[in-house]
Amino acid sequence: MLIFSILEKKQQNINTFSSFMIVSTFFLLWITVLFDVKTESIFSYFLIFTFGILHGSNDLKLIQKSSSFTKRSFFLTALGSYLVVIALTVLFFSFVPSLALLFFIVASSYHFGEQHWASLNVKSTLLTIFYTSYGLVIFFLLFYVNEQEVTPIIEKITGVLIKQEYYLYTLIGSFAFFIGIYSWWTFKKQVQGNFIKELFFLLVFFIVFKTASLLWAFSIYFVVWHSIPSLKDQIQFLYGTVNKRSFLQYLKTSFLYWMISMAGLGLLYYFFQDKEGLFLSIMIYFLAAITFPHVIVMTRLNRN
Repeated sequence: MLIFSILEKKQQNINTFSSFMIVSTFFLLWITVLFDVKTESIFSYFLIFTFGILHGSNDLKLIQKSSSFTKRSFFLTALGSYLVVIALTVLFFSFVPSLALLFFIVASSYHFGEQHWASLNVKSTLLTIFYTSYGLVIFFLLFYVNEQEVTPIIEKITGVLIKQEYYLYTLIGSFAFFIGIYSWWTFKKQVQGNFIKELFFLLVFFIVFKTASLLWAFSIYFVVWHSIPSLKDQIQFLYGTVNKRSFLQYLKTSFLYWMISMAGLGLLYYFFQDKEGLFLSIMIYFLAAITFPHVIVMTRLNRN
């Protein structure tokens, strides 16, 4: 009886948090009718600078916690490895931008899927494909409905002009993999989830992506549906509970890295605020540089 009580309480918490994300999403979407695109961009950068960057600012603490090491030599080794990955990412984008952007999208898709389905209790060789296909659905749904804004950015980074139908083909293919794998797991009785709710979430994302500008739509998804849930999970892992005190502890340990990241992005915005297309391209480089090591850390953490 105790186990059923715990599971029921956990499900109630999940439903409450999902309701919070939906309400937050439509509140932020409502803002689009009150302000112009430039103001939306400012709001977008604010959300990315704060919650977006913050959720990846405590990776070294997470490595330390999951590895049970406390020695200074471990911290320096982990920090060095982290910086090496960032440097390699910058070089990757500098010399082979097309391949680097493709890798960034695939890695981020996997990361988005892994975070969204963190409570999925399935042991399967198809998990990686499932996570990645779900994330690709998110990305290419955003790309397809905002093709006129996305295509120039991709062309500026890679020099390649992408046709709109390619976004659609990738979206359809990714969705087919996502549906197919989940249906197979359901048939094998490996999952017992509310799939209708997940389809409803995708409908919500479509409404957001279709209604808001590209940057505002991405920031709503990135912060409300990825960064905040990730923050919640990380705080739970590090401190055993999610409350004001544990959040302040998290903020304290991540503050230095967060401030360095914000300062760098703030300078980029200052110099390139009048060239939004160029600034967005540089933002992608920067986010890629800090995303790759974060994906590695979170994947290791989830597997452990």
